[in-house]
This record gives sequence, structure tokens and C-alpha cells, in this order.
Amino acid sequence: MPRDIAFILLAGGSGSRLDSPIPKQFIRVAGKTIVEHSFANLAAFAPDARIVITVPSDALAFARAMFEGTRAEVIVGGSSRQASTWAGLRHLGPDAPKNVVIHDSARPFLSHQILHDVVEALEQYEAVDVGIKTTDTIIVERDGFIQSIPKREHIYRGQTPQAFRYGALVKCYEELGAENIGGFTDDCGIYQRCNPQGKIRIVQGSPENIKITDSVDLVLADELFRIRMQHLMPNASGLDLKGKNTLVFGGSDGIGKAIVQVLQEAGSQVESVSRRSGCDVSDHQQVSAVIADAMRRWGHIDNVVNAAGLLIKNPLDRQSHGEVASQVSVNLMGSLNVAQCSHSALKASHGMLLQFSSSSFTRGRADYTPYSACKAAIVNLTQGLADEWMDDGIRVNCIVPGRTDTAMRRSNFAAEDSRSLLSPYEVALVSAKLLSSGSTGVIARI
Repeated sequence: MPRDIAFILLAGGSGSRLDSPIPKQFIRVAGKTIVEHSFANLAAFAPDARIVITVPSDALAFARAMFEGTRAEVIVGGSSRQASTWAGLRHLGPDAPKNVVIHDSARPFLSHQILHDVVEALEQYEAVDVGIKTTDTIIVERDGFIQSIPKREHIYRGQTPQAFRYGALVKCYEELGAENIGGFTDDCGIYQRCNPQGKIRIVQGSPENIKITDSVDLVLADELFRIRMQHLMPNASGLDLKGKNTLVFGGSDGIGKAIVQVLQEAGSQVESVSRRSGCDVSDHQQVSAVIADAMRRWGHIDNVVNAAGLLIKNPLDRQSHGEVASQVSVNLMGSLNVAQCSHSALKASHGMLLQFSSSSFTRGRADYTPYSACKAAIVNLTQGLADEWMDDGIRVNCIVPGRTDTAMRRSNFAAEDSRSLLSPYEVALVSAKLLSSGSTGVIARI
């Protein structure tokens, strides 16, 4: 990898196509703003490189506060993508490195493999682009009619990053002048205009390296972050739970009981809380009293886990009002009660609230709609609280286990082959690993 390298992270967009009052780069997904995800990618890849972030002038103070304590150099960009690149190039100034890599912050899924390939190509070429072959037929239009249909073999969709010899790209911008750069869509276009015989090396991109442009992209981004959490495999490596104080609501059976055992074996002080111990999560006063008592005895609470759940399998029209109300009270109101009552303690410890959803959250399941509807709400609750409690230092995450061999499941699905089900201890080990992490806003499927 070239030693002399700097990054310019473009975060100056308004997000008009997203129809959001917040510029897209500052929208939070999986616990961080999009620009923070993109910055973290670059910073992890090149720990010693300079990273310049260009932002709108009215967001300068906000962005600088966001990146305080990091090595990010946050500056005001320009009125266009090219103007922002030019601002970043000028900021690097006389101490600029030999190479510069320019990336769009709206692409937070940039892989280190692509970055590696880009900087490796810079060893031989002074301009590098990233692209993927199009899978769609491309048509060229004129006056509302097809003018031509080029062959797809040589048609690529451009992505970022784009990389250059710093001096070569600066020379192009100076040659064109500030008044002429707005007519280009990217920096490779600028380089090519000034170097018609120059070679721009294409590096293979990735379908995951999406650009978040509209509301559909946000949904896709959220799902991609969930998929990326699949590396939370069920093993006990990397646990950091020794000496931690943890309350586990619903800890007398199933997944909750397994979590209690795994955390104790990892060195945590754990207390199981359930109806058997005199606490119904649907009762706000009981939940509040349990947390207050633990604070008096322990002094602090590092983690609160809510594994309490109630499932009644029957079509909605055959369930009594009381059965529906009980499921909503335990699965949804219980989660709200645990979250609300835990806030003060977790804020003091900068701890984590860990909740549990169900694989039915993506699509309501017939014959247990009250349960699946509540579990879908838990995912929404996790995402909202992760954002709401970010400034309080509280991490909020959610585990979405597949079909798991618990007493609750066996009582509702007696015909299932237990060999096809997850062990509660598999789920507990993944939960312990997530509790050991610094992540927030994670919806981790198992």
C-alpha cells in the first residue's frame, strides 16, 4: 500500500432526493450517522492517513463536534461535488501526500478489499476508478426514442472511491478553473478531460457498495448492517464481561436462563428476574423496584437484558381479549417498562440494554399475530432508542434468534423436530458477545 496517501470524504450533500429534513450523511443507521460509518471504514483501513471531511457550511460546528477526538479534519465543502473535492485538495495543501483517495460518504459499505485494490493500482497508474458491470440493458435516448443500445460487455456502473496522484488531479482542477468544474459528474471525468491519452485503471467494485440516495436505499442499508452482524458467531471468544453487573428479565427459562449461566461463567454478577421471583415486566412499579434494589446492592448496573416473552398460538379471532392483552403487556409494554426504568442506571454506567425480537418481525406470522406484531415493534424500539440514547452513552441492541428450543416454543409447536432448532446456549453466547461489544443499534440475526 502506498505510504503517502490521504482521503477526502465528501459529505456535502443536501439529501434532497431523500425528502428528509436532515442531510442524508447525518441520518443515523445502526447506531451511527452514515458519514461516521464511512469515516470508520477509512480510519480502520489506514490508521495513520489524513482524512479530510467536507461538509456544508451550516453543518460545520455539528460535524466538528461529532468527530471531536478523532483525526478527522472537517472543513467546509463547496456548492457541488467537484467544488467540495477542490476544497479538500486545497486543504491538504503543500504538505499533501503523493496520493489522494476520494470517497462519497453516502457509500458506507465500502470494503477494505476494494480499498486495498484501489491503493495497489495506484502503484502503477495515476488515476483509478471503481466500477461494477451493469446487469441491465442500457438504452441511449433522444427526443423520447431509443437512439442506440450499446452492448453490456463494456458498460460499467461507476462507484467510489476514485484515486489519483495528488499533483496530477490538482493540475487538472487548476487547468479547468473553478468556473468549469461543475459540468462534470466525478473526478475521473475531470482527469480524463485534461488527460485524453491518460489511462484510468478500473478496479472491481461491489454490489454492496451502494450509495444511499433515497428512502428505499435507507431500508436496504439497514438490512445490510443487520447482515453484517452475522459474524457474531456462537463462540465465547472476545468476551469482556468479568466483573460486570447484569439484570436478566425473563431469566428463569429458555434463552434468558441460558444467558444467566453463560454470563456467570464469563465472570459477571448476574441476577435473574421473572414472575417466579416476583417481577412481572408488564408492571412498571415492579420493574422499577427491581432496578432500584439492584442499584442499592450493587452500586451500578452495566447491562440490562430483557428476554421475557409470551406467545399464544391461535388465530386472532379465536384468542380472547385477555390473551391478546397479556401478549401485548408482556412483549411490548414489558419492553417499554424495562427500557424506561433502566435508563437512569444505564446512563450512569454507559451500559447496554439488550432486547429480543423474533424472526417473525420481517413478516407477520399467521396464528400468532399479536406476538409477531409485538416483536416487530421491538426492532423499531431498538432502532429508535439507540438514536435517542446515543448522547447518554447507552447502547441499545436486539437479538433476533431463529427458531429456538425453548419451553415456550415447545408448548406452541409440539410437532417440531428439536434437531432443527437452535440451542438456547447458542443464542446466549451470541448475546454475550454482543454485550461485550461497543455496538449500538444492532439488530443481530442468528
